[in-house]
Amino acid sequence: MTFASHRWTFALVVACGCGGGSNDAGSTTDGPQTTTTSTTASTTDDSGLTTTTTTASSSAGTDEPAPPTTGPGTTTEATSDPTAATTETGTTGEPVDPPDLCAGLVQDLMDRPMTPLEKPEVGATVVDAEFGTTIRRISGVTAMGANPVVKPAYSTIAAWNTDETRLILYDVTEGHLLYDGKTYESLKKLPIDPPDLEQFYWHGSDPSIVMFMHGKTLVRFDVDTEVEAPVHTFDFCGGPVSGGSDPMFSSWDSNRFGFICDDQVFVYDVATDAVLGQVTLDENPAQIAPSGSLAYLSDTGRVVDPALEVLRTLDLLEPWGHASLGMLANGHDTWNGFVYDPGPGGNDDIGALVTWDLTDATSRVIIGPKTGYPYPPAGHISALAVHRPGWVVVSTIGDPAGQGLLDLELLLADTNTGQVCRVGRHRSCGQNNTNLGEPYWAAPTAVPSPSGTRILFGSDWGGGETVDAYVVELPSYTP
Repeated sequence: MTFASHRWTFALVVACGCGGGSNDAGSTTDGPQTTTTSTTASTTDDSGLTTTTTTASSSAGTDEPAPPTTGPGTTTEATSDPTAATTETGTTGEPVDPPDLCAGLVQDLMDRPMTPLEKPEVGATVVDAEFGTTIRRISGVTAMGANPVVKPAYSTIAAWNTDETRLILYDVTEGHLLYDGKTYESLKKLPIDPPDLEQFYWHGSDPSIVMFMHGKTLVRFDVDTEVEAPVHTFDFCGGPVSGGSDPMFSSWDSNRFGFICDDQVFVYDVATDAVLGQVTLDENPAQIAPSGSLAYLSDTGRVVDPALEVLRTLDLLEPWGHASLGMLANGHDTWNGFVYDPGPGGNDDIGALVTWDLTDATSRVIIGPKTGYPYPPAGHISALAVHRPGWVVVSTIGDPAGQGLLDLELLLADTNTGQVCRVGRHRSCGQNNTNLGEPYWAAPTAVPSPSGTRILFGSDWGGGETVDAYVVELPSYTP
């Protein structure tokens, strides 16, 4: 989305060039976790969506997920296999455990005040003294124009392709740029023009293919040959098709997409070349969950099936908050987001990372007051470590002076277990930047590589007049 359509959640914005101050406002009191309560009904609302399950308000529990709801064009199993994604093969051909992503990373709750760190040259690295991690600068934008920026397109869109050999960054002036995903060499400008800057989707298994909407046609684009091939044209649309103003990724197998055109919201299945669900709706389109079996309507918090029948509703006051759809190791789709206030039904799980299981509407605080962290600052979330289901990257803003816990931090969390490790500081001011024409571009919008062993982010490096792309290569990363 363009910066104008982006929904920021700031309690207080401090106008500074990345100086002191804080945008944290308020706190919550820890309380007992609630238990799941739900009833079953079938109703049709004013929008035409059929609801088969009422709102559930819950905290993490042990209830089994409800049986999948089937209907025209729906499936009863996930369309991707998270078990296969988490298994690696050793030199003997025997399966081996994937690396521990938190190995060698800080896992305490100390403030660890930020100290000065010189901005590295392009290709060079520096070590974050407070966290011991290595940060590599991979772009060198020229300080020209109001917004000299090269950074990841957005936290909810994969930057690396599936085998991590290619990487797409966004240059505010030049457009989409292709980099070598291993050496970070700049390769070329890509001649693609999706509906909005972040609405491109690396294919789940073909490392050369990017998919995006071109007018009313979904296309496959080969980044090596630059050949564009049509997948499907949506002739029922009067105008162009897009992922809306709050886009997420596709299903992780690149088979299902949620789109909107005119007043039509619909789900498209590539394998069957069919529209599985289509309704007239004054909302953003359904965001397809990684399995492809569920989707999420971010304007209302409703979880739907591919036919767009409502299954349940998450008890979120702001269901459109900064979030990323992910998947647990058990195959359950999840909503992972910042939550600042109790839900209308009383759910009090608040934090910088709260994970909701979309199969049963249970929630769990991963990073928040209930787990020892402060009230959440502004930030972004990315659950796109697609080969390590459950691992999520969080980038926060907080106090731009970087003196406390969750100030300008990059964090990595395993939502399967609740383990959290602190990666380092991105040193970018976000909306506090006073040197860019549009401070939105200073948000780090960090995103992991598919293996979860690297984290890409943008940074103005202390409120500067340019934003470049940086990569943290975790101790678990093997070049």
